[in-house]
Amino acid sequence: MKSVTYKAFPSIPVIFVSGVRKNSMTPIHNTMGMAVTDVKEQTRTETKVTLTEKPGIEFWLDRKKIDLAKQNPLNKVIGFFTRKLGQRGLKIESRNYNIYSGSSDSGMAALVFALNDLMKTRYALQKLAEIAMLGSESSIRSVYGGISAILVKGLRKAKGKLIAPADQLRDIHLFALTFDYSSRYSAKEIFAINQSNPQFKYRLAMIHFWENQIMRGLKNKNYWQVFKAVQENVFNAHYLFECSGKRMRRKDMTNACIDVDEIRLEKDLPAFWTAGGGKVITVISWGTNAQKVRKELMKRGWKPKDYKIAPGPVKIK
Repeated sequence: MKSVTYKAFPSIPVIFVSGVRKNSMTPIHNTMGMAVTDVKEQTRTETKVTLTEKPGIEFWLDRKKIDLAKQNPLNKVIGFFTRKLGQRGLKIESRNYNIYSGSSDSGMAALVFALNDLMKTRYALQKLAEIAMLGSESSIRSVYGGISAILVKGLRKAKGKLIAPADQLRDIHLFALTFDYSSRYSAKEIFAINQSNPQFKYRLAMIHFWENQIMRGLKNKNYWQVFKAVQENVFNAHYLFECSGKRMRRKDMTNACIDVDEIRLEKDLPAFWTAGGGKVITVISWGTNAQKVRKELMKRGWKPKDYKIAPGPVKIK
């Protein structure tokens, strides 16, 4: 039996996806994100795809068999690669390791790369990104790696663009503060709540400003400008959600964000934060001051995990 295995890395928001088009996974506005992992690249999704003699498709996620009949987006993604299966079948085994946020992005990226390789469909990177987005609205981040953007054109069209590859961002240091709680909100719930907020229209009006600040900052390697805009944008998304009386950031997560702000404002150190809908606050710093930020986090009782900006999917031989 022939098989192929790929690993891909989860992602965190740079410009938070705060809403999608009705009956579509296309974001309402341009968004950005970055793929991340720990320094040993152990934070990842691994997906193995195997051709079998038995017709049909089996899908296993973290050693649990998934009923594909109830997974319409996943079926759409797999369908792009199975037209030449004939009488053969597929066994797909996907496992997440040490992921606290963004597993759907890394899962879709690893899946489409593995299927594209095994089935020899030879889709271009842009096509793979478009297919992955059918399963996760922000999976372009994991497909491209580094810092990437989703550029929205029209009602149902979105194009991925690599803004800065991981190897050009080695001076940026990430510290993951992870939290242990069971419940979280789905992307669908987050979108619905944010879009129902009367202030959502003001967020949309600001997206272009934040986007320009990030792009200009990256061009000039002015990381203070970049991550100030990142934090403002992400905080605004959480603020709209919290106005509803609900929280993606639980109490201890909010306290971590306050500590990061105090490290920046009181210690004059480069320290900003970003957070999606998962169970992690990612602290961003850079240069020689990054280790000073790490020490300040530890003084305040946190246990930062050393992370970095990750590349796109990698084949495991």
